[in-house]
Amino acid sequence: MNNDVPWGEFCNIAGPTPRNRVLEFFIDMKGLDYTAGDIASFTQLNRATTYNTMEELIKEVYLIPTRKVSGSQLYKINEAKREVKVLIAIFDMILDKIAEEYAPKASIKQRKEPIQET
Repeated sequence: MNNDVPWGEFCNIAGPTPRNRVLEFFIDMKGLDYTAGDIASFTQLNRATTYNTMEELIKEVYLIPTRKVSGSQLYKINEAKREVKVLIAIFDMILDKIAEEYAPKASIKQRKEPIQET
C-alpha cells in the first residue's frame, strides 16, 4: 500500500470508492472477521459511510456475519459468492503483477560445487 493513501492497488485500478475500499480490505484480509468500527479505522472512512457501505454489501451477500464478541458483530467476505471469487481472482492478478515488478531481473546462478563446511 502507498503510505499517502489508505487504499491499495485494487482501488487505484477500480477507483477508491467507499465500496471498493471496504471490499479491498476484506479481500486482502480474507478468512478473518472484523467489526464495522475496525473497518472504518483501517480504511480511514468515517463510521457512517462505513456502516452504510457495509449495509449494502451485507444485503448483497458480499459480506456475511460471523460471530459476536462483546456485543459487537463481526463480518467477513463471503468467499462462496461467485462475484467475490471473481474479485479475489482480479485482486490476485494485481498482486502477481506487483510481484513481477519487484522480482529480481537476473536469476541467481547455481553453484556447481558444494559448499564445504569449515
